[in-house]
Amino acid sequence: MTREEKVYKKQQRAFVRKAKRIAKDKSYLQTAFNYDRSGLSWGRRKQQGRVRTCEMGWRSCEERGYCNGDC
Repeated sequence: MTREEKVYKKQQRAFVRKAKRIAKDKSYLQTAFNYDRSGLSWGRRKQQGRVRTCEMGWRSCEERGYCNGDC
């Protein structure tokens, strides 16, 4: 394998890695947009299950971490 081939292979791996990260970020942003939030980190936490949201969008339910049916 020549030096040029090694460089080309390394560039291709970097492209795949960056494209994968961009796709994840778009997914996180879309999740945040669907819940009327802004921010990549909020979308990531929501997809990983670390953020709870109320179906009605009430903040009190989200702060408690569960919905007791009052909404």
